[in-house]
Amino acid sequence: MRYALGFVLACAACGPEIRMTDDIDLTWDFEFTPKRFDGFLHTPYIKGAPVTVFVTAGEKDDLTGWSVYSTDSSVFELTGSALDEDKHAITAWGRAVGDGTAGLIVEDKKGKQVGVDEAEVLSPDRGELKSHGYLILRQEDQALEDELRIVAGGTATYLVNYYNGNRELHGNSVLTVDPPSAVVAQPRTSFLFENREWLTVTAAAAAGNENLTLRANGSAFATVPVVTVPESDMKNVSLLGLPEAGHKDGEWLVLLAQAYDASQRKIFGVDYTWTIDGVHSIAQGDLYRYEFKKGDYTQVTAERGPLSAQTTIQSDEGFVDSTNHIGCNAAGGAGGLAVFGLLGLVRRRRSTHMQR
Repeated sequence: MRYALGFVLACAACGPEIRMTDDIDLTWDFEFTPKRFDGFLHTPYIKGAPVTVFVTAGEKDDLTGWSVYSTDSSVFELTGSALDEDKHAITAWGRAVGDGTAGLIVEDKKGKQVGVDEAEVLSPDRGELKSHGYLILRQEDQALEDELRIVAGGTATYLVNYYNGNRELHGNSVLTVDPPSAVVAQPRTSFLFENREWLTVTAAAAAGNENLTLRANGSAFATVPVVTVPESDMKNVSLLGLPEAGHKDGEWLVLLAQAYDASQRKIFGVDYTWTIDGVHSIAQGDLYRYEFKKGDYTQVTAERGPLSAQTTIQSDEGFVDSTNHIGCNAAGGAGGLAVFGLLGLVRRRRSTHMQR
């Protein structure tokens, strides 16, 4: 049975206005995005993904005694639910179990159906990998990588997108990788800001080629070549950044240091030494995050061996970061804008985290 897309709301004369959504955050902003009031589900889900469903009502509506259930637990299973403290919302925990479509039904305390939506579940038949740095720069068209070209011994992180045909599938926690012989591939998931699946790859110590077989719930959906290159292949470095025009004081921007070979192919997994207005940073990475301050011009240099790139920004504080930091995640590590308080700030007018 197919259910109409979009949540069916109880009319104002008959009962409270009900909304249903999930914990899939598709807004690429590394900020808390209000999910509970979107009023729709981000289906299709990828088979195997955990999904939290939220049912909300108005501030004066009490949902005590209400329930949420799935019409087909072999497709989408709800394993439990809880009423929020304010009694205006229900949180239900679910999982995309098998391919197909299931109805999600909301009933009030009298057993009356007050809303219905559908959860579609599909298995992926292909995937895409996108470099994290270019996503941070909001250059998604430049982020897609057909092969992973990584400096020997370096580590790089890529976003994994799942597709069934031309339809993108949403959710995470389903990725595994066949163990390669010379490189280390680690699936990771992020939850706090962006609900995403990631792949962090550490290249071999010596140049060579490997193929990674990516699996979702044990089924192969993509093969990705990894090319480990010697550091001597790096011929130039560029500093790429978000445009400063239109930004206000206090907004955070970023610079990405990107290495290239002689054919201008991108090389990932490179950490750089950074110099901010003549002060050398102890930390190394491929990102410099800074707080915009109009008119306060600062010279920034990224170096790796004999290669360097330099630019001028408007800022008086910032810190060195890495594209291998993906925020709060399930495979260890932390970073990105999610943990400003943990990383601390590098102020160019202070000696903290800096050395001359």
